[in-house]
Amino acid sequence: MTRTRAFAPALVAASLLLLSGCVGAIDTSGAERVDDGAPATINAADLALTAEGVVAEQGFDVDIDCGTDDVPFAVGTSLECSAFDEASETSGAYTVTISSIDGSNYVLDVVGSDAAPTPAAESAFETAEAFAGLTADALSGPLGETPVVDCGTDDIEIFAGQEVRCAYETSSASGFVISTVTSFDGAFYEISVDEE
Repeated sequence: MTRTRAFAPALVAASLLLLSGCVGAIDTSGAERVDDGAPATINAADLALTAEGVVAEQGFDVDIDCGTDDVPFAVGTSLECSAFDEASETSGAYTVTISSIDGSNYVLDVVGSDAAPTPAAESAFETAEAFAGLTADALSGPLGETPVVDCGTDDIEIFAGQEVRCAYETSSASGFVISTVTSFDGAFYEISVDEE
């Protein structure tokens, strides 16, 4: 039994990752070697992996593809890389540039979308009465009637995985159920209800 409920306060300002572009040519104009002990080239796939780490620190979970060619390992080497955000199912591009090198270590500048990161859904609170109503709706089909459900009096924290023990009573039966929040995106949540 699964029910969905719209959560009144929108806690998450969802921002789509609006990107555009595709993989392009490598721009090494002005590139300058700074350390003769450093490798002469680096694989573009390694740069993409590092770039994913950079954008992850900014709050994005994006797959970045810079190809698999070896590129000059030099300050100023710049790649146009494709990007895909699974959460919003949008694709586009990032410009990945080696901004400094120290031996085989390097720093990347990653420039792409102006979008703000989508924060993870946080918890919120629902009244026990509203939560009990959603639980009653979920039970009405299997029980053949809408039961009276009591989930307590305190507000219930809503987050994925939250389990709430509720009592129910119909004209012919009574018992306890566990209502579990199966998903929550900051605005809506779903529950599943199982007999205890």
